Amino acid sequence: MLKYNTLRDAPTEPLRTVFSGNTSKMTASSSKVSTASVTIHAVSLPPQTTIPVLDAAEVKGYGFRQYPTVESLLDATAPSSVGCVLICATNDLARNLAIVSRIKTHFHSIPLIVLQNADSTENTVEFMQQGVYSVISQPFEHQKLLNTITEAVELSIGQQSTVDTCRESLLRMNEATEKELEVLRLIMQGKKNKEISAALGITVRAVEDRRFRLMKKVGVDSVAELVALAVTAEYYQQGFKVPGTSLQANVVNSRQCIRGIEIWTPNHDETFLKLQQYCYRDAATLQEARQTMTFCRGEGLPGTVWKQRAPAFLDELITSDFGRSRDAGAAGMTTAIGFPIFCEGQVQAVVLILVDGRHQLKAVFESWRLDPLTSHLRLANGSYINCEKLRRLSEFVHLPVGDGLAGISAEQGRPYIGARFSEDGNAVRGLAISAENLLSGVALPLTDSGTAVSDVLLMFNSETSAMFSLLQIWKPSPDGLSVSLTTEYANGVPSLASQMSSLNQPTTGSIAYDCWQQKTPIVADNEMANERIARGAFSVSPTFGLAIPTFVNGRVVAVTVLAN
Repeated sequence: MLKYNTLRDAPTEPLRTVFSGNTSKMTASSSKVSTASVTIHAVSLPPQTTIPVLDAAEVKGYGFRQYPTVESLLDATAPSSVGCVLICATNDLARNLAIVSRIKTHFHSIPLIVLQNADSTENTVEFMQQGVYSVISQPFEHQKLLNTITEAVELSIGQQSTVDTCRESLLRMNEATEKELEVLRLIMQGKKNKEISAALGITVRAVEDRRFRLMKKVGVDSVAELVALAVTAEYYQQGFKVPGTSLQANVVNSRQCIRGIEIWTPNHDETFLKLQQYCYRDAATLQEARQTMTFCRGEGLPGTVWKQRAPAFLDELITSDFGRSRDAGAAGMTTAIGFPIFCEGQVQAVVLILVDGRHQLKAVFESWRLDPLTSHLRLANGSYINCEKLRRLSEFVHLPVGDGLAGISAEQGRPYIGARFSEDGNAVRGLAISAENLLSGVALPLTDSGTAVSDVLLMFNSETSAMFSLLQIWKPSPDGLSVSLTTEYANGVPSLASQMSSLNQPTTGSIAYDCWQQKTPIVADNEMANERIARGAFSVSPTFGLAIPTFVNGRVVAVTVLAN
């Protein structure tokens, strides 16, 4: 979460101001939702119920979609959707309440309406206590149904506007420098300019200058507005509950998308690869097989990556030449991605990511290769999980060095994280990526020479099923004694933690620090993940993580951490 050390003690009046209507500055750029973007989502309604609901949607100009199961609704619908959801109650109250809980947890700002028979009204109170917007008994009164759906949609639009306001607040605060934030933290403690000056060892004029620059940068006219903006940003970062509403930001728990991570390293005479580190999600058979498994050059996926010195992809593990296809199938693994880690021109390790590509997961892994004659990157290979449109487009795209995630990473020779692609001028395929509901992406430069980047690996997360909810880039500190967080995205939102001086955990002993020290990829799993993944903004304790080093001339210049 946002690491304002004194935010817990901040005055509450600015927060009430933020959400009491005095938000003209903050909501100026909030999205205006049209009826065409509103959808009425219905789950397994019988025909006699579907017809009046469909009629009500058509009267208001809303879209309408019917889903056979709750699972299909959650798989196909983004948490940020606008509209409402209708379900039919059954005689099983416990099951009904479990379904209500799943739907409420999934959506940011979409009300739920429960339809029940007239003789089953005894459960109405339980539904309302669980946060259901309205319970309507059948047979329907047309005007009542129409009014209820209309009011639910209006609430959804208003709540989505609040989400947009808070997201905008965080993006604006992300412009602050560390020195400006130092002053802001002390302002939020109630310190006067002279006290801040003494605490920071700077002049009163310098304090005023930093405050003025920050206020101008984020577009506020008063200190009260500045504090309100900061508090609102933290509420969004935390996965907030806005005072006076039932709005709760959340992201689908998709930790099971990644079924395994393996780190393979060459033996001392480089005749075969051995499994050095691993973590699996409920894959006991793979754990048993790991003890005796090795791969020579060109053998299996790890050996193929080793021989080709480039990323390799298997989209159908069960029917491919994956050496452990039967075990992988039993563990629910459908797709494997392997890529090399180079140090001074040698393959130091091969990383394998094993993915469950079922259940409407959306994810993209791409390998882009530099053409030295044109200084353009071309798509060499990739794995597109339920993102066929992006695959077809990418085959015709050539990325100049410096453009797009891959081009920026190749130019800098460093990892690069991007998000909000439809608005990102650096995202050449931004609209296509956004259309696939891909929320965030990370580019990893791969080099076989120690200097020039020859390949770039791209990984994209979807909004509804992010494989890695936490994306970080760490770089060596100026004193060369540790690593510091320079970029962090949590659930697709940039964090202020990379600009703050403190984290909620020390970096020594973290996977980022160990990766930098040991010059090798590091995996953390289960209970160790929460302890070893230092983070500044992550509302859910991670259950696994992967730290990947980037080398230049034998020196680790950056560490990328991927976690969920």
